[in-house]
Amino acid sequence: MEITEIPVTKDGKRLWGSHHKLAILQEWQQQGMPLEEVCRRYKLNAAQVRRWKRVLDRGLNVQGELIPKSQMAGLHRKIDELERALGRKALEVDVLKKAYELKGLKLPEGM
Repeated sequence: MEITEIPVTKDGKRLWGSHHKLAILQEWQQQGMPLEEVCRRYKLNAAQVRRWKRVLDRGLNVQGELIPKSQMAGLHRKIDELERALGRKALEVDVLKKAYELKGLKLPEGM
């Protein structure tokens, strides 16, 4: 993919969009182009490209789709909530097992 027309701020900094970053990372990773050559071609610092790669790796889910950072925070909160609920249910099961054990009753199937 050829990258063209990178938006530039008033002070001359280039604004790399996510599609530009992905195209550059694909050139480096999938097409096997050396990082130094990619950096020379787009006038980038190698550390910046590696940073993009790290951020991309953290933002990828199992299927390889990019998840926005704003969604990640919500997903982490949901995971924490579900882990707490699971902990409460595990504690309830332990209490019920202990009660059955003290009463000398047989546990239901699956417990």
